[in-house]
Amino acid sequence: MKCPLLPIYYSDKKYNVYQNELMNFFIFLTKVHPAFILDKSLKAQCRQFVLSACDELCDMNNITLADFQLRINELLVFLQDAHTFVNIESLSLYPFSVRYFNGSFYLYSISSRYKNVTGKVITSMGGMDIIDIHKKLVGMLPAENKIKAGITGSHFLNNPSLIKRLGIDGDVLEIVFSDGDRININKENGTNNQPDQMTVIKPNAVTARQPVPYYYRIIDSICYFQFNEMFDSYTYQLGCQLSGETPDENIIHNLPFFTEFLEHMIQDMNQKGFSLLVVDMRYNGGGNSLLGNMLLEALNIHLSDIESYRTYIRASSFLKEFYPFLLDNSAEMNDDETLAEQNQDRRVDKEVPLSKYKYTEKVVFIQGQNTFSSANYLLTTVKDNHLFPIIGMPTSQKPTCYGDIIPISLPFTGTKGYVSHSFFRRPDSLLDEETTLMPDTVINTSVIDYLKGVDNCWDWIKRLNL
Repeated sequence: MKCPLLPIYYSDKKYNVYQNELMNFFIFLTKVHPAFILDKSLKAQCRQFVLSACDELCDMNNITLADFQLRINELLVFLQDAHTFVNIESLSLYPFSVRYFNGSFYLYSISSRYKNVTGKVITSMGGMDIIDIHKKLVGMLPAENKIKAGITGSHFLNNPSLIKRLGIDGDVLEIVFSDGDRININKENGTNNQPDQMTVIKPNAVTARQPVPYYYRIIDSICYFQFNEMFDSYTYQLGCQLSGETPDENIIHNLPFFTEFLEHMIQDMNQKGFSLLVVDMRYNGGGNSLLGNMLLEALNIHLSDIESYRTYIRASSFLKEFYPFLLDNSAEMNDDETLAEQNQDRRVDKEVPLSKYKYTEKVVFIQGQNTFSSANYLLTTVKDNHLFPIIGMPTSQKPTCYGDIIPISLPFTGTKGYVSHSFFRRPDSLLDEETTLMPDTVINTSVIDYLKGVDNCWDWIKRLNL
């Protein structure tokens, strides 16, 4: 998808590049993002932040591009939309990386000059407790709950600009671990020592992530289906059709058809008489929600018989100019100051392919912290309609949320990012305020067990013999 430059709504010679960029982006957001239609007080809140941030950005000699991009993301925090963000670039990074898992931050990789510390849980950085760092990340990076702030924020804890923004000063960054060990990292080492020593994560014999969009295997009397990505040859070609782009034949050839995969799996289960299907969506960060519809139909759930998400789109002038294929021809699309309800199927000319075969036995879904976007959408539909049991950990996204992103490029700095133009209301709108999708049965896995390859969800399924 193309990445157009934003229009210039604001440019003041008294302001520097960063100040003009921030003001211009703020105006753009108010014209495009659906949050400003749903919450009329949001514009004033954001404007107050922008004016304060412009004061902080007045001295370009002390502000880097990464510092500025952090301010942009702090503005986006007000939207409570993890799909809308800008990239943070940095010319130097500390020689380590951190990851987040179920409430803990652990050292994922580091320069080989530091020995025997990868995989250890972090308790503080630069003298600041990791709990306090986590709380600050919630206000610094776009997220919809604390889990997403932890996941996203962990990727930037090696960024000197973010470390400085956290209020951590000094030329040496101290990291303290839960076992009492500590290391000191000099800032100047950030460009010279790459994190070449990685945490060894033992793969679970059954549920380790496979490098494919979806696959299944038979384990005893259970069919284990790992659903990692909601994308296939059909949805790729559909996207090209809607956007007017020419499909890449190599991509078409190499991408599987999800319907064909489902038919093969269901035939195999039905022929062998298996009575339990486990759908593992812990690694699924989303894609095209049509694949979720295909799966439900294959599980003998007819979409016409259940409550579905409602989709509302903000048909802004920007969307009409650069992405007209995302809109239908309804009369509501003429007003960019309201949200128009849109039936996604109206943009699909040909019938969605569905499996000829149905599976009607027991099904259990597994979700986790990385279940996001269209994957969260599918599981919310399952839960709100009480279709199948869901086990696992809370997800990193609100069930009622924003999405359908468009790529953008900011005109003054060239900063790249994404902005949502749609609002999705969950089937049970009485639960709109929930900030995460909770499973029916919470099954936690500690970071220590995770690194050892222990999967408590799979063990629970085997133990109860569902």
